[in-house]
Order: sequence, then structure tokens, then C-alpha cells
Amino acid sequence: MKIVILATNKCVVSALYGILDVIYAANYCAIERYGDGIKDTLDCQIVTIDDKPVLGYNGIQVMPTQLLNHQSVPDIIVVSSSVKPVLDCCAESVTMEQKDEVEPWLKYCYEQGTIITSYCTGSFLLAECGLLAKKIATTHWRSADLFRKLYPFIRLDSDQLIVDNGDVICSGGATAYIDLALYLIEKSIGREVATDCAKLMVFDPVRQKQSPYVSFQSQKKHEDQAILKAQEWLEGHFKQSISIERLAEYVGLGSRTFKRRFKLATNETPISYLQRIRVEHVKAKLENSTDPINKIIWSAGYEDISSFRQLFKKFTGITPKEYRIKFA
Repeated sequence: MKIVILATNKCVVSALYGILDVIYAANYCAIERYGDGIKDTLDCQIVTIDDKPVLGYNGIQVMPTQLLNHQSVPDIIVVSSSVKPVLDCCAESVTMEQKDEVEPWLKYCYEQGTIITSYCTGSFLLAECGLLAKKIATTHWRSADLFRKLYPFIRLDSDQLIVDNGDVICSGGATAYIDLALYLIEKSIGREVATDCAKLMVFDPVRQKQSPYVSFQSQKKHEDQAILKAQEWLEGHFKQSISIERLAEYVGLGSRTFKRRFKLATNETPISYLQRIRVEHVKAKLENSTDPINKIIWSAGYEDISSFRQLFKKFTGITPKEYRIKFA
């Protein structure tokens, strides 16, 4: 099976070579498990759209390991990611490097049956090329709002690390190239080899969600001064018992108007905004203290421990105890 990794200017260099390393480790594991006669090894190469070196975001030059053969399409294409959508996550637009040159080739290969995949913000390039129409995507959690703003008609599930549409596969997060590589190995060679490879490389098996890694980014790039005042008050008083109606009165708005304008400005309801602030407080305490979990939950203004545990899992995908084990 032929896999090509498409490197573009300003890409994340570590992932390109990281995928190569994982694939070649999988080939080794396959031979170890099944013998030298196995036919299901993977040929993985780095290509560029014009066969010239590209300059990664960190300034390192990436040389293609193989010239691009436009007459022979690969089985799988992995589209590299760009740092720009992560750094410019609050921008109004984003420029995808070499998009005009890449788009015709990607579309041609897709029409010939190639599986198109991306990791991290490579999904932005797929969206720009029209390859995510009527499909589900994921991307780096920090770029999710920008993705939704730019491509409102594409369904984005940024909680997921892997989204498989059959012919288009997206993975989210900066190191999700590892999860994508293991996923492709499992689909191409088998679960046993993918497991062997994960053990050899000391990787976790394919992770399902990136929600445990998400940090709440409060949206304050708006001009609604009343809502900004409410946000700042919530962030300073989240440990208290809070009435949304009284908060609306505090900023000089009627309750219905306040809720409507809050949602419009922040893309959150006042209640969900408060919940997220409290969850972030608990996450920080779990990471940096040894206090009992129940005590930490009480410090966030919650008396119903069971209810908060459910809320925490809703936003992070894991329990407070699991979060502490993972990140403390």
C-alpha cells in the first residue's frame, strides 16, 4: 500500500518525519509478527506539490523523499498541518500555503479513489479544497471556532481525535498524527500490528477524544460592553451562588435580552459560560494541588458533587480522578 505525506510551506515538520517513523516501525512489527514474506507492508514517502523543498514553520527545510508521480495515484494521502490557524485562531481569515497548486492534485486523486487524510489543522486545507462538503471534520481544539466561522456548512466535531468518513479522514490536535498513523496501520495491516507498533514506540493506543486537552478560551473579541462586564463579573465571582436574572440587572439589561446578547457575543449561554469557568478552576486545582477532589469541587461553588462530576465529564470526556492521573 502506498502512502504519501504532502508537505507544504510553513508545515509542522515534526509530524512529517514522525509519521514516517511510525509507519516504518509498523513494517518492522509486521515482519516480526508474520515473517519476511508478508505483503501488507506500507510504502510511505514525503512529497511536495512541485518536487521542490519546502520550508517548515520552524525554519527547517523539508526535502521530498520521492518525486510526485501525477500519473499514478497513491492509496492514501496525508495532508500536513499549518501552525497559522492555531496562532491566528481569532482571525477573520486564514491563508493556506500552496492551496491553489495542491487543490487540483488532491481532487484528482480523490476522484480516483485515494483516501484523503489530515492531521491537526490540515483539515483547513481540505475544507478550502472542497473535500469536506457533506462530511464531518475535526481539527485542533484551539482552532475550532475559526474553522466554524470560515466553514459554517461543514459539521465539525472538535471533541474527536479521529473522524473517519470512509474516503476522508481527519485527526485533531498537534500530536494526533500519531493517532492517525496508528489508525491507518490498523486499517491497512491489522489491529495486532498497530498494537505492536504502539508498544514498540511507547505510544498510547489510538485515543478517541481531544476534549481532555481543551482549555476554555473565553470569547472577548466583541464590542458588547454590557456582556464584557458580565463576563468579568462571572470570572471574579464564580464561587458564589449566581442568579442570571440578577446578573442581567447588574449590567442594565432585561433577562431575555441579556441571554440573547450573551450567546451572540460569546457563543455560550451565561450558564454554560459559568460552568466552563468552574470546570477550568477545578482542572487547575487537580493539576497543581493534592487537595481531595470533593474539596476542590466545593471550592468551585458546587455543593452537588455528583452533578459536577457529570458536568466535568461532559466537558472533558473523563472524570476528575482520571484527569488528575493524566495531568497532575
